[in-house]
Amino acid sequence: MASSIESGGAWSTMEDVFLFESWLQVSHCPVSSNEMKFCHMWKKIHAEFIERIPRSTRTEMALSSRWKILNKELAK
Repeated sequence: MASSIESGGAWSTMEDVFLFESWLQVSHCPVSSNEMKFCHMWKKIHAEFIERIPRSTRTEMALSSRWKILNKELAK
């Protein structure tokens, strides 16, 4: 049976941590973060995420959607 990471099911804590790390890496880049378009930013975040979890099937849209949920929860 495939794990949730492989099948794209429920997000694991590890995936959430790697999403945060990837977002931080890209969004706090002193060279390009201020000039980056939204879609390009998520392409780079996705690439960083895939480096951390190479077998992940998560898409850019999935990462962006999950980020919105996590960001909303953290703002509370």
